Amino acid sequence: MKITAIISALAAATLVSAGKFHIPKDNKADLHPNGYIIQYHDNISRANAHANLKKHAIDYKIRNEYDVFNGAAITVNSKHDGDALAAVPGVKHVWHIQRYSLPKTTSNGGGKVDEANSVHHMTGVDAVHKKLKLTGKGVKVGIIDSGIDYKHPAFAAPGATEGCFARYGKNCRVKYGWDLVGDDYTSFNNPIPDGDPMDCRGHGTHVAGIVGGNASNVKVGPKPLIPWIGVAPDVTFGSYRIFGCKGFTNTDVILAAMEMAFNDGMD
Repeated sequence: MKITAIISALAAATLVSAGKFHIPKDNKADLHPNGYIIQYHDNISRANAHANLKKHAIDYKIRNEYDVFNGAAITVNSKHDGDALAAVPGVKHVWHIQRYSLPKTTSNGGGKVDEANSVHHMTGVDAVHKKLKLTGKGVKVGIIDSGIDYKHPAFAAPGATEGCFARYGKNCRVKYGWDLVGDDYTSFNNPIPDGDPMDCRGHGTHVAGIVGGNASNVKVGPKPLIPWIGVAPDVTFGSYRIFGCKGFTNTDVILAAMEMAFNDGMD
């Protein structure tokens, strides 16, 4: 009985220490060469995790470390693959770092839209505004994208003619944010973060406008062809820029942005 118990305990310990390497289900996934996201077991400190990697002769460079989960993103310089990383004691899960591009945007061609055929009417947003008087006030929305053109008049506070970012102004609707990558980032080079999440590609601004822009009474350029209002025009924004002015982004950067948005209290 004692021998059986000892063998069972050893087997259980082996199962706990064995990590899992998750191969992307999409065989067309764009993988970052030698880039991995590692999750450690909860009882493993960062110092112990790094020591274990070095004991197994894994040559690596840290790309990001995370607090929301116990883990890190690394670039492996030695010939070790995901399975080798998963076999290191203390490692729970391993994933490839993947690249993602911005989705392409399309135009509806402009022109007038009557109320019966408006998107807000078809989705019930107009009823939420008019009958329930819900406009997003007190809600914080994080936009993890190419940034926000926070100076656009659609993001202006009541009484102002243009929007602003809280680091550079007062009563700004874009109150939180960070540029995690820099203008020149393409995902094939190292990010150079800074504190200004200004959009240089337009996609994040487009998304933020749908969420909470208000161009119903713009008095300065650029004026829209049709006055419009977002779903929640009184929300407070956080802008977390994960794309440079061209190229792609990586999942390790996306995770870092999600963690930052969480720490800033985005809803």
